[in-house]
Amino acid sequence: MPNRSAGVIRQDWEPVVMHKTKPKSQDLRDPKAVNQALRSGAPVQTIRKFDAGSNKKATAPAVSSRRLEEETEPAALGRVSTGVRQGNSESAAGEENEPDRAC
Repeated sequence: MPNRSAGVIRQDWEPVVMHKTKPKSQDLRDPKAVNQALRSGAPVQTIRKFDAGSNKKATAPAVSSRRLEEETEPAALGRVSTGVRQGNSESAAGEENEPDRAC
């Protein structure tokens, strides 16, 4: 058995502070709690959601067909010559056959 010495017994006279737990956000949104806060004069923050209560459908911005027709920029991109395409494919095939180099 371990040897337990009585030693000097001291009392701790430090004050103990007890904190209340913070109320949950769900409890803060309770209508009864909100009404009680309004009656007592406590600050209450109210925020309205964006477009809340409006019965509008989302609409995409209208693009004028005349404006699309008047554009001078071509809709299709230019073509690449066959020599460039073949050179790219050959170089890609050559890289696949090379073993990985350790850096």
